Amino acid sequence: MASRRSHRSSELNRREFLKLTGTVAAAAALAACTPATTAPTASAGASAAATAAAKRGGTLTWTQALDNVILDPPLFGQGGSVEITGDLFDSLVALDPDLNIKPWLATKWTVENDAKKYTFTLRNDVKFHDGTPLDSSAVKRTIERIADPATKAAQVNTALGVLDHAEAPDPQTVILFFKDPNPLLLLQLWKSWYGIISPKQLDTLKPGEVIQSPIGSGPFKFVSRSADGLTTIAANADYKWGPEFRKNRATPYLDSIKFRRVPEASTRTATLESGESLFIDDVPEADYARLKNDKRFTFVQLGRKGPGYGFQFNMKKAPVSELAVRQAMNWAVDRQGIVDKVLFGVHHPTVGPLQEGVWGRLDELEKTIPYAGDKKKAADILEGAGWKVGAGGIREKGGQRLSLVLAAVAGSIPQNDLADALVLQVREIGIDLQVQKMPINNWFDFVRAYKHDLVDTAGANLDPDELRLRYHSKSIGGVNYANLSDPQLDDLLVKGQLAPFGSDQRRQIYYDVQRRLMDLLPMLSMITVIRTVGMANRVKDLRLNPQAINSYPATDVWLDS
Repeated sequence: MASRRSHRSSELNRREFLKLTGTVAAAAALAACTPATTAPTASAGASAAATAAAKRGGTLTWTQALDNVILDPPLFGQGGSVEITGDLFDSLVALDPDLNIKPWLATKWTVENDAKKYTFTLRNDVKFHDGTPLDSSAVKRTIERIADPATKAAQVNTALGVLDHAEAPDPQTVILFFKDPNPLLLLQLWKSWYGIISPKQLDTLKPGEVIQSPIGSGPFKFVSRSADGLTTIAANADYKWGPEFRKNRATPYLDSIKFRRVPEASTRTATLESGESLFIDDVPEADYARLKNDKRFTFVQLGRKGPGYGFQFNMKKAPVSELAVRQAMNWAVDRQGIVDKVLFGVHHPTVGPLQEGVWGRLDELEKTIPYAGDKKKAADILEGAGWKVGAGGIREKGGQRLSLVLAAVAGSIPQNDLADALVLQVREIGIDLQVQKMPINNWFDFVRAYKHDLVDTAGANLDPDELRLRYHSKSIGGVNYANLSDPQLDDLLVKGQLAPFGSDQRRQIYYDVQRRLMDLLPMLSMITVIRTVGMANRVKDLRLNPQAINSYPATDVWLDS
C-alpha cells in the first residue's frame, strides 16, 4: 500500500473491499459451495422471517456445542464463548453479509504509512453497560491489553499484528501504530475478539487477570452465570448504534438469551425436539438428515472459510516428525467415504491447506491425493521408510511401535467424528492411533506443551493469511500447534502478508505457500465444513456471519408466537 495512497475512506464498497482483501473468489464461491437448505435465504445464513412485523419480548434458549466459560473477548477459548461476547461487546468496524467493511464504534478511519498507522474517529453517543461513555482511552487500553504478554492472548494478538504503540490525542480519536505493515487489520477488527471493554472494568483488572463479569457496549448486558453453567444476558435498552446493515440497529427485540453448553450432540438435538431449546449449535449430520424436512424446525447451512479442517502433526515429535508417516496417513484416508458414510454428505472432502471459498486457494492441489485415498500406496510408503508390520498388525521400526496420540476437544463437532473415523482408516495400514478427548482447558495445556502427535484444528478466516498465523515459526505458543519451523515457508508467509491486495503477485505467493505446505505436510486436511444450526420455526431473522463460526449480534432476532 503506497504512501501516496495513504488515506483510505472509512467505508469500502463491495467491489473495492473484495478486490483489496482478495475475497472476490470467496464471495463467488459462497453460493456455489453452500448446499441446499430449508432456509430460503441460505447463502446469507438467515432464517426465514415472515412478512409480519417483528415482535418484542421473549427469551431465546440457546444450546451450545462448545465451551462458553471464558467471556473475556481476547481469551475466548471456544466458539461458545465468542457467541456470547459477540452480543456483549461492540467492535470498531463491522463486516456485512456481502463482505463490506462498515463503520460501527468508529465512524471513519484512515490508513497511512504503508498500513502501519491507523487513525479511527469514534462515535460520540455510545455508553458502556456501566454508564461510562465510550472514548479513545477505552479503545487504546483495550488494544494495549490484548498486546500485553501478561494477558496471554497469543492467538488474538498474533492476528492483531505487532503493535508499536497506541495514542489517544483527543476523546474521539485513537491512533494505532504497528511495527510492520498491517494491511489486514480491518479484516480482523470486526471480530468480537477486539470488542471494546469498559475503562471502569479495566481499572479493576490486574495484569493477566481474566474478566469474569464482562462489561461492554453491546446490544445485550451480562446478567449472570449459574453454578450449573447457565449464562443469561439481557437486552440493553439504551442500545442505538448497531451497524447500518442490520435491520434493527437499536434495542434488541428479545428480552434475554439464555445459553447453556450441552456437548453431547444427541442430547442437544433432543432439547430442540422437546422445545427446551429454541436454537442449537452444530446440528449433528445424522440429525439434520432425519429432521431437515420437519416443518417444526428451520435449519441454516453455510460454508466455513479458513484452513483445511482436520488435524495438525507435531513436526518435532517422532514418529510423526518423519515425512513418510505424514504422507502415509494423508494417503490412507478415504475422505469421500467419511463424508458420505459418516457425515451424511453434509461436508465436502478437502486435501489442501485451505477450505473452499478462501481467496487464493490453489484448487489443483485437490487432485494430488484422491479423495478416496489409496491404502496400498500408503502402506508402500511406510514399508519404504522401514516401518514393518509387527505384533497385532501395528508397524514397528527400531523397536518403536507406530503408536500415536491425537488430542481432541471433547464434544467438538464434527472433529470428534473425524478423529474416530481416522482411527479406523489408519489402523488398516498398521498405525495405532489413540484419541484423547479432553475439556478445552486441558486440551490447551496439552497441545501448548506439544505432547500430542496429532491435534484437531479448526479456524476461520476469509483470507489465506490465516496460514501465517498457524504455520509461521514465530506463531509457536500461539496457534502453530504443528510446531513447524521452516525458513522457506516463513519467508513466503511474510511476503504474502505484505503483497498488494488482490494482486497476481499475492496470489502466486500464496500458491507457493500452499505448495510448500503440501511438500511438508504438517496437516491432514479432511473436509470443508458446512456448518448447520437448527432452530424452532418461531425463531426469526437469526443470521450467521460470513465466516459461519458464529451468528451476528442478535438485535434482529425475534420470536413469533
